[in-house]
Amino acid sequence: MKKSKVMTAQEAVSEFISDGVTVAIGGFFHSISYAITHEIIRQKKARLTICQPSFNEHADQMIGAGCVDRIISSYVWMEVFGPLYCFRRAMEKGIPHKIEMEDYTNFAVMARYLAGSLGVPYIPIHSMKGSDMMNYRAWHGEKKAILMKDPFGSGQEHVLVPALNPDVGYFHCQRADEEGNSQMWGIWGDMPWSMRASKKVIVSCEEIVTREQIGRDPNRTIVPGYKVVAVVHAPFGAHPKHCQGYYDVDRDFIFNYIRESVTEDGWKKYMDEWVYGVADRDEYLKKYVDTFGMKKFLGLKAKDMMSTSVNYGF
Repeated sequence: MKKSKVMTAQEAVSEFISDGVTVAIGGFFHSISYAITHEIIRQKKARLTICQPSFNEHADQMIGAGCVDRIISSYVWMEVFGPLYCFRRAMEKGIPHKIEMEDYTNFAVMARYLAGSLGVPYIPIHSMKGSDMMNYRAWHGEKKAILMKDPFGSGQEHVLVPALNPDVGYFHCQRADEEGNSQMWGIWGDMPWSMRASKKVIVSCEEIVTREQIGRDPNRTIVPGYKVVAVVHAPFGAHPKHCQGYYDVDRDFIFNYIRESVTEDGWKKYMDEWVYGVADRDEYLKKYVDTFGMKKFLGLKAKDMMSTSVNYGF
């Protein structure tokens, strides 16, 4: 029988995320692991390079907490919700310290992950040509992207971007077994390529199920157990984002973060309440219910909308 990889978020972050490493944060709005993100902040990890095709307020919180030195992404923003003020303060004023950003298109970051997951050193793309992304280069320098004529004679020029293989990746999913075989449905985003490109993976999940249950529906497995070093049971672990089949986006909560973080004092007040002021996700969930009430919490719970069954037999 294989050894269980189940541990707490505190244990997983302490053991597998060191200062100065490159970290892939999985998910595309849907099913982002705030359980792991907040633990990274509580443990005061530092000098991290964080990667994701597009970042939201989870990155903003890590930047404000001083965890981040470098960002690989297309943006750090919240579209309809508003700007992210910790990111702006860091870039514009060096608060809490100056950060660097190597900006690619959303697709280009995904392509870098794909190359990393396939074990190839680079991949050709068509995006970025003609844009200032080819002119502005941070720490990657000339190796950020290279323009090359098609060697097979088409006459086209391609942008070559290097493979991205983060030291560690983490993400949230609906369910996993004790070995780390992880299943997700709904919006995949950069999953599973970002995690397969990572050297090791931490997964947080709504439920821990048996290997037999994973095996009965194998097509939902997006990350195999051999890539995973830690499994963290974290119900409500993607809040305030959604996790399909479990809960919806908490838009009011996100808007509140944007309003609070306009000022440094407001941001610190929010973080003291919702990150530093709770020890783990269980305390976070209890605080949420105590603050907003059970009715609000139950209003986020997913409605039953079952898919039709299929026959897997031969």
